[in-house]
Amino acid sequence: MELLKYITEWIKGEVFQGKVMIAIGVMLLIGGIMILKNGNELLSGTTIPLAFILLIFFGYGGFMAFGRPAHLDKVTVAINTNEADTIKMEAEKAQKDHRMYSILKIIWSILIVVAVGLYFIFTKDYYKGLAIGLIALFFATLVVDTVLHHRLKIYQQGISTINMSMNSK
Repeated sequence: MELLKYITEWIKGEVFQGKVMIAIGVMLLIGGIMILKNGNELLSGTTIPLAFILLIFFGYGGFMAFGRPAHLDKVTVAINTNEADTIKMEAEKAQKDHRMYSILKIIWSILIVVAVGLYFIFTKDYYKGLAIGLIALFFATLVVDTVLHHRLKIYQQGISTINMSMNSK
């Protein structure tokens, strides 16, 4: 039942991060509406990447805030059925997610550098704004994935502690 403690904390973090993402998304939406009304060519270039940021923050943030608690129910049922298999399954899932977040952080960092390079290559204000928007998009995804990865590492440590105690019995 110690797994339940770790997964509950992990899911609480997911729900909190999802709510924060939704709140930031609301603020960005208000800013995006102001950008559209402004008519500035540089700012207009940021609207496409801003739309993707909003999609990520509202879509994935909403999933985390409102969809993740169902995972706790599934794991609770699975623990009651077969605790050892559930721990193994959660450990494998966490390891797979760890690899994915590690790769994604590198990808987002490279894309930030590419977008910065594009900013200096482009001469028209609209395309410079697009490059700025891409920098913001890739930075936002890097921050989101870094926070998710940090919390996942804590969860993984908890699972490995449970695995070690089960293996020593």
